[in-house]
Amino acid sequence: MPLLLLAAQLLITLTLLVSGLAKMGDRQRTVDAMRSLRLPVRTSHRALAIAVPVIEIVLALGVWMPMPGLAAALAGIAVLLMAAYWVIIARALRFEEPVSCACFGSLGSPTVSSPTLVRNSLLLVLAVLALLGGVQGDPFHALTHYPWSLTQLLLTLVAAGALTLLTIGGTRSDLGSGRSSATETDREEDGEYERLPTPFGMLQQDGEAPVSLAALTAERAALLLWVRPGCGPCERVLNAVPAWRDALEDTLSIRTLFRTPPARLTDSVRERAGSTAAWDIEGNLAAALNAGSSPAAVLLGADGQLAGGPVAGAEDVHVFVQEIIDQVALARASGDLTSQPEE
Repeated sequence: MPLLLLAAQLLITLTLLVSGLAKMGDRQRTVDAMRSLRLPVRTSHRALAIAVPVIEIVLALGVWMPMPGLAAALAGIAVLLMAAYWVIIARALRFEEPVSCACFGSLGSPTVSSPTLVRNSLLLVLAVLALLGGVQGDPFHALTHYPWSLTQLLLTLVAAGALTLLTIGGTRSDLGSGRSSATETDREEDGEYERLPTPFGMLQQDGEAPVSLAALTAERAALLLWVRPGCGPCERVLNAVPAWRDALEDTLSIRTLFRTPPARLTDSVRERAGSTAAWDIEGNLAAALNAGSSPAAVLLGADGQLAGGPVAGAEDVHVFVQEIIDQVALARASGDLTSQPEE
């Protein structure tokens, strides 16, 4: 087998193996990626999150088994898989909202961008070369009998370096991951939450005039939630908004903040956000409250000070809101809190 084809097979093996293991280590992130990429048949996403990494690992290792014809067959499947990944990323680049893909599980840059498509194009070319190698000869036989040369090693390292740069480079993103990625909330040395003054900021609901945070919290506390359509973790938060609204609407105000006016949102998003949907005008609230990533949450007190947060990431936002719900329930049970319907 020519050295170039063998090198391509090694790189595809390494890529699929790393990708499969990373996805296995963070299946929820893979499900979020499928939602972000708007893959059809949502009910199958969790099953696919289990099956895809297994398939990738089998393809990575199976080509090296000493079985005639197996390498070519698996290499052909790998080409189809890489082609499917290429189409998915190319399609995602046409979305109005930027999306995160978690193509390598918890590794790599989560943001889908032009370099992501370049990376997938390179992987597709390597997969085709690996297929040619599998057709021409047995990779296992070539691996054990073909002498390595400095040229082949150099070629492999250069290609691997390019893939690593395109895969891992630029891991920061303001799109939400499943876990907290925002700057830690200011806290005092003893670990107690430091309540800072509520900064100036404006939001606007559909058909209404802009409202300042001071006006919003003049009579009762307010929970602010930042989400982005097309972000998998944000979808989990958005799905929970109706239940949170039912649990808290008699006690505090909830505003689900978007980067665009609510009128421009899809019907599905508006339905889940309901009356809580609001526009974070030019992102001024996210900047003022250090909530640059999505999803994120902040609790504002009715006394002009922050009462909790910011927190970021789907898991942390869910825990944060559940703690608020639990505290409200305890206060109601003890008679320390009465309902304050929003006008």
